[in-house]
Amino acid sequence: MRNFLISCFVSVFMSYLTIAIITYNDETISWSSAELLHQFLFALLLGVMIGCANCLFSIKHWPYITVLSLHYGIVLFSVYTIGHFGDWFSLYEPTTALLLFIECTGIYMVVSLFIYISMKKDVERMNLILKQNRGDKR
Repeated sequence: MRNFLISCFVSVFMSYLTIAIITYNDETISWSSAELLHQFLFALLLGVMIGCANCLFSIKHWPYITVLSLHYGIVLFSVYTIGHFGDWFSLYEPTTALLLFIECTGIYMVVSLFIYISMKKDVERMNLILKQNRGDKR
């Protein structure tokens, strides 16, 4: 559940950050409250899809690289599908689609690195507790 909520938060945050960056220097773009609500719902839907895809990581008998690759594929498919319906990019502008791919890959790598570091710290903490319980002084 925690990962699911984190996925929703990251999705909404990154979507609104992207909207802010895009519209910062362009005075011709204005967002109505209805448009912002739609974008929020699309971003939330994206977070829900990614949160559901996180369930793949509970499959223990698959190699981690397989799960990671499948998860990445689902994330990209979700971003492009929801992005198409949310008008985040145009299919007729390959540059925009490429930039979206680069942005998604970057976000995926940062989040994966954060999760890796967090898991590594958890393992180190558990190993320390095990050593203390055994009486090891190393």
